[in-house]
Amino acid sequence: MAAIPGDEIVLSKWTGLKGTAEIAGKREREIREYFSPYFLETVLGFKQYLSADREEKAAREYGASYIKETGAGGIYGALWEMAASSGVGLTVYLRDIPIRQETVEIANLFDFDPYNLFSGGSLLFTVKSSYALIRALKDEGINARVIGTVNGSNDRVVINNGIRRFLTPRDRDPLEDF
Repeated sequence: MAAIPGDEIVLSKWTGLKGTAEIAGKREREIREYFSPYFLETVLGFKQYLSADREEKAAREYGASYIKETGAGGIYGALWEMAASSGVGLTVYLRDIPIRQETVEIANLFDFDPYNLFSGGSLLFTVKSSYALIRALKDEGINARVIGTVNGSNDRVVINNGIRRFLTPRDRDPLEDF
């Protein structure tokens, strides 16, 4: 399977799920100093989202050209791998990447980029037209969102507030430091 220029890039659920839950489990005491018990309970509960089987099945049914569960290196690592293995470029909009506020808060607490954080449980896929697939996932209670497009160049670009940044090969996954 390979991403095809013109495809939409879709991410299911939220980036950083597994890494957030693992950090919370390993650094529970420190997190309790800054956040409420409810916050910690919510983060530890992210483990319920770690299977991507239903979205993978749906992606195949709706003709996805590329399917990969995100993992080490987070969404940035998965995007780089997708583009490199498919020989394509991409344009992704940072504001469209779904991320839980709890992940952002933990990233701020421990000073790392949440978009590089281990993201098991999220599925990255490309499809010619995403509307029907995203609708089907939503009907099953699964969050999914278009985050960008595949193109025929070699550029791998993330746009944030109009500023273009080029992706680089996978940065160190912050989970490796915990």
